[in-house]
Amino acid sequence: MTWFRKLSIRYQFIVIGLIITAIIPIVILGVYRQSSRFIIEQNTQYNEELISMMKQRISSNYANISELMINLGYDATVQNLLAETDNLRIYEQSKKVQSLMSVIKSTYPDIIDIAIISNDHKLISMKGLIRQAEQVGDSLGSDGTVHYAGFVPGDMINERDHFLFGMNIFSSGNRIAYGDKAGYIVLALDVQDINKEFQKFPRLAGTSFYLFDAQNLVYSNSEPGQGLPDEIRSFVLNEGQALESAETKKSSRYILQANALPEIQGKIVTATPISMLMKGLDRLKRTSYALSGSTLLFIFLLYSVMKMNVLKPLSELMSFMKRLKTQNLEVLHSRVHLEGYAEIEVISNEFNTMLERIHGLTHQLLGANKNLYESELEKQRIEFAFLQSQINPHFLSNTLDTIKGIAIVEGSKGTYEMAGALSRMLRYSIKGGDEVGLGEELQIVSSYMKIHQLRFSGRIQYEQDCPEELLGLAVPKMILQPFVENAVNHGLESIGKGGIIRVDAIRSDGELIVTISDNGTGIPPQRLAELNRILQSEDALLSEHIGIRNVHNRIRLKYGKPYGVTLASEPGRGTQIGLILPAIPLRMPETYIS
Repeated sequence: MTWFRKLSIRYQFIVIGLIITAIIPIVILGVYRQSSRFIIEQNTQYNEELISMMKQRISSNYANISELMINLGYDATVQNLLAETDNLRIYEQSKKVQSLMSVIKSTYPDIIDIAIISNDHKLISMKGLIRQAEQVGDSLGSDGTVHYAGFVPGDMINERDHFLFGMNIFSSGNRIAYGDKAGYIVLALDVQDINKEFQKFPRLAGTSFYLFDAQNLVYSNSEPGQGLPDEIRSFVLNEGQALESAETKKSSRYILQANALPEIQGKIVTATPISMLMKGLDRLKRTSYALSGSTLLFIFLLYSVMKMNVLKPLSELMSFMKRLKTQNLEVLHSRVHLEGYAEIEVISNEFNTMLERIHGLTHQLLGANKNLYESELEKQRIEFAFLQSQINPHFLSNTLDTIKGIAIVEGSKGTYEMAGALSRMLRYSIKGGDEVGLGEELQIVSSYMKIHQLRFSGRIQYEQDCPEELLGLAVPKMILQPFVENAVNHGLESIGKGGIIRVDAIRSDGELIVTISDNGTGIPPQRLAELNRILQSEDALLSEHIGIRNVHNRIRLKYGKPYGVTLASEPGRGTQIGLILPAIPLRMPETYIS
């Protein structure tokens, strides 16, 4: 936020206004999307439950039809009819069977017709409305289960759309060998039976139901004459053919759901228009637009008030102060008059009072300036000496060693390790010389990470890979720890557990390359470009990001321009810092810190 503090009040207010103006639509959009998602999820869940219940009802009806056909097919009267060869007795038996069919019809009014066909193609029908009865027998196979035989649209003979079900009948008597096929039964069920099941459940937001068998659309509760929408046709053909269970898909206009219906080798499909679901959110849209407009108007009015009462008086004050900077003592005789908020007027009065005092004390200050300056220098020297005497690094180091001893006696391993790590870092910081071995520098990094791992147990993992032959190479003192500290504080602090910091060292073409990498939050592209610009800048007085530039300049000043620091980062993936140094052995034998 340094850049924001450097902005003028005017631009700070404009930035804050823009942020507020941007946040409100974002929040409203988030609420709108969350509401949309909730509505869609609720509708989807309801339709899933509805389809499941309808599927259970259809399955139950199918079971009842199957039981009815089995009971009728193995009724003694039907068995005698199928085995009879005498035409007179066949006529008598058929009347009994038709009476039995009529009883069944009165029990199940949605049954349109029942036909029984013998092996020698004698057909006994309740009403004679099943024209496809003889063709059904070819698709029943050799078992005795009930089969779905297809959908038949209404025609001149039978005006009602209907399903056909068929079942082989096997002999249970002596006139035809027991177990041999005696004929088959065909039943026509009105499709309106399905419609009754659909009408038992209310539908939400204009939801349409479609019932398909293996080949055709057999039922729809949409408006008459309304064709099958392309999204639904594509969903059924491309995704619904191999459907074995529930399937949900969101198209540009519909929320589509399908569920397999094995009884008729088909599926139930629901299509809910998204526009109908979102209709209730139109009011939220209008409210959001009105709120955004009101916010812009309010910010503009507030800015106008601020400009008249704060910005304009401050601009006048700044202009007057610039005239004072011209070192013209005559300006001290003039006064500034500001109008605005009460605080602005107080500032104006106090500033004029200050000018009067400055005017009176100017000559005294000029005469006493030299003595005051020398006195201040002496005071700073005394304070500095006093501060130096407050902390003796060797005393602190010995005290930490004492704490380690106490920790061993008390059995506090964590305290012992943390005190030891801090002691090593303290002795390392007061050690003379600007150059150390890579191994010693890595030990200090390990000590630093040990302290953090003891403080935040389990949150940060530290890994290090450095070939043994590189440990004796010379590196500038305290060159790795600042980057590891940055990785801990800025890269991993916000991610909780799972943070990893890794230090790798390799030798390549006479250069020592040390890489510090983490899996933290990373650096945004704009910030990364700014950091690289600072590293490449030749301006030695540049004050931004002193830590990174300080290490970079130390390497450049000591070894030359080809060496230095490189940065690479990807938001959400982590940051990688490379230090390129000459591979030079340490001149003096190094003593590793224990």
